[in-house]
Amino acid sequence: MLYYTKMYRTTIIYRLYSQTLNKSFISYTTNVQRALWNLKCYETTNAKRSKSRDIIRQGDYQVSVLAEMPENVFTVEELDKYKNLEDQEVLVNPAIVHLTAEEKKKKYRDKYHETGEQLGYYYQNREKILRANVLKKLKATKQFPLKRTIEKYGITQEEIGACLTVK
Repeated sequence: MLYYTKMYRTTIIYRLYSQTLNKSFISYTTNVQRALWNLKCYETTNAKRSKSRDIIRQGDYQVSVLAEMPENVFTVEELDKYKNLEDQEVLVNPAIVHLTAEEKKKKYRDKYHETGEQLGYYYQNREKILRANVLKKLKATKQFPLKRTIEKYGITQEEIGACLTVK
């Protein structure tokens, strides 16, 4: 399977390594300088999805080029040859990378029910949440809710009017 980055450029597989953390991150790019600039942007934000955030934050990272692939030669399988050099805990979701869709759903369902925080919050604030959803739907669709819904959530005419006004 060919992975089309920029077909007219050379694809570079590089390794980002922090000696203090003893962690490495391996990826590919067509421009190493640009890739480092992007990774530094992830470091300044709280992007938890960034695989290399801790390495960049440490500040003692070293970049080494592992391979340069001419155009039309780079494949994902080629990158996988180098991935064993990468520390597995650097990966964002190492347990999710090769899971099927059903396994991913089960993992997240288990995690959700493990703490129950969101569900507890919902049950404590159910009336406020449902009332806000009725008003949001009214604003989006401009369709009146049922009379029993208006009575149930105590929605006033002023609130209905505010949702229906065009700004």
